[in-house]
Amino acid sequence: MIKDVVETLKTARVGQRKSLKKLGTIKINAVEATPVIWKDKLLRFEWIRSEEYGSAGGITRKDGYYAFIDMETEEIVSSFALCHSFGCCYEENGKMYAFGPQGNGGGRVVDSFVSSDLKNWEQREILTFPEDIKVYNNSVCKGDGRYIMSIEIGGKNQAVGNPFTCVFAESKDLINWTMLDMMEYSYSRHTYTACPVIRYVDGYYYMICLMCAPYNRYVPYIVRSRDLKEFEVGIRNPIMWPDDSDKQVIHPERFSAEELDYLEHAVDCNNSDIDLCEIDGKTLIIYSWGNQLGKEFLALAEYDGSMAEFLKSFFL
Repeated sequence: MIKDVVETLKTARVGQRKSLKKLGTIKINAVEATPVIWKDKLLRFEWIRSEEYGSAGGITRKDGYYAFIDMETEEIVSSFALCHSFGCCYEENGKMYAFGPQGNGGGRVVDSFVSSDLKNWEQREILTFPEDIKVYNNSVCKGDGRYIMSIEIGGKNQAVGNPFTCVFAESKDLINWTMLDMMEYSYSRHTYTACPVIRYVDGYYYMICLMCAPYNRYVPYIVRSRDLKEFEVGIRNPIMWPDDSDKQVIHPERFSAEELDYLEHAVDCNNSDIDLCEIDGKTLIIYSWGNQLGKEFLALAEYDGSMAEFLKSFFL
């Protein structure tokens, strides 16, 4: 259920807030990524796509996999999880957890990977979905006495509704996971709702997800919920909108002339697949831009405030 915001809009008093600044593009042919702090170093967890998924740029890998990449040097720190896709990561108490579906472009079975050194990974199957559901993006946060995983699903199952839809699983230990009733706990079967990222702040689960705007525009919206049943839509949506600042390049020396030309002339109708972390009192946001049809680029943005402040700033 989605709360009606019309009455709120009639009487709302909304002050100024800090702005979100786009910093620029860091990579071509990359979409799903999570920024994370590991032993005081900023890393990027990334799904390295396979040719099967169909991304532009001459990708010839038979199977995709997960990797952790040093955000300062772009060096690969760790690679693992061959033939997995649409992953996310979560760090706690010196352990790194990664989650994602089996297969090169979504699947029915979700695996977890756990490591204390980013070299040796313990893998296990944690969730299995019905035949008529396919799993895509996911995100994990620590909530009130439990961990919550938001999961993007598609397919013909009634829980999907208007693809795509976000459903939820819970865990007490990040190892054993149980699905919440997909018909009761979901957002939203009435609209295109994809690539969620979820966080928990002061009694609310905040979730950023992609929605479809008119004329093939895709933009991230933020909602929040206390119970993962009834959701409130942020009054200051969308979070960002495609514009020419997406095409700034942070390190142009890392791209060839052909790549820079490809980037400069790409259609940009999409800001999607947001993920975020807090570093030095600021909120670092990683997102994708492009045409949602294969031309995709990874970029960074920054909010000059804590993650809690950023998430709350979209609501009254």
